[in-house]
Amino acid sequence: MQISRAGDYALRAVVYLSRQNSDRLCTIGEIARAQQIPQAFLAKLMPMLIKAEVVKSVQGPKGGYRLARASSEIDFLEVIQAIDGPISLVTCQNGESCCEIEEFCSMNEVFALAQKRLTDFFTEATFADLPAEMEGQLTDDKLSRGLAQLADGPGGNARRKRGAPTP
Repeated sequence: MQISRAGDYALRAVVYLSRQNSDRLCTIGEIARAQQIPQAFLAKLMPMLIKAEVVKSVQGPKGGYRLARASSEIDFLEVIQAIDGPISLVTCQNGESCCEIEEFCSMNEVFALAQKRLTDFFTEATFADLPAEMEGQLTDDKLSRGLAQLADGPGGNARRKRGAPTP
């Protein structure tokens, strides 16, 4: 599963809007410049976010966009799915028949669990959970620690479970 470029841009737009006062309207140009998104591309994504009730549009000369709800009520999954559709790690998990051995497949349960954990993770992550501003630059060390925490998941250390040495 890979989030599309459109999905990434939509997430960045919602991040920007989540950092604004709830009554402040932002233009597409402002959001695009602040998040380094091509303005024409963003203009095509905003109607999808409006349809998903993530963003609200106000028409008129002083119009613009703002979040439709509080940032604590908007999760990553709904933004991703508004743009990319349902998350599916493999075709067997999207409700379609994928092959002749599907009912006997020994991997099906593993993929089902992985997909559930991923969707649960993105459902639990709201835009209010993000830091107001990034502190410093993202270094390889910070990225490695963040990925290790993500892999560890709640209540355990994935590295130790696999037998790898701890840092």
